[in-house]
Amino acid sequence: MGIHAIAKRAKEMNVNLLVAEAVQNKEKPLVEINKSQMLDKKRADGKTIVPKYSLSYAKFKGFNNPNLKLTGDFQKDMFLETNGNQFFINSKDGKALKLIIRYSEKIFGISPKNRPKAQRISLKELSRIYYKRLLGA
Repeated sequence: MGIHAIAKRAKEMNVNLLVAEAVQNKEKPLVEINKSQMLDKKRADGKTIVPKYSLSYAKFKGFNNPNLKLTGDFQKDMFLETNGNQFFINSKDGKALKLIIRYSEKIFGISPKNRPKAQRISLKELSRIYYKRLLGA
């Protein structure tokens, strides 16, 4: 394939669709970053999850601030969706809405501290997809 054919392919590519595909392909590691934040008792904005547990529940759990894990179903059912410009993380678990109401919708997402890691993961996949489409490899 000549340079003109490669340039034509590059010009015809929809970058937003490639970004959406790359992010969606990396759903599992990106959701794992969000789960890890929760287990560290952090929200997507980097702040600690509040309100704190009641004294009796904190004693049962062994810590004061929520990590949003009891049986693991809520975090196991987490998923990622994207529209090419933004991505959204949520959970299909029945407790999701209750937890959002109690602890804020900011429990979902990637914190500023973890964004470079998430960007590296997504950019690596975007590069792979782009070159595969560009060179037809």
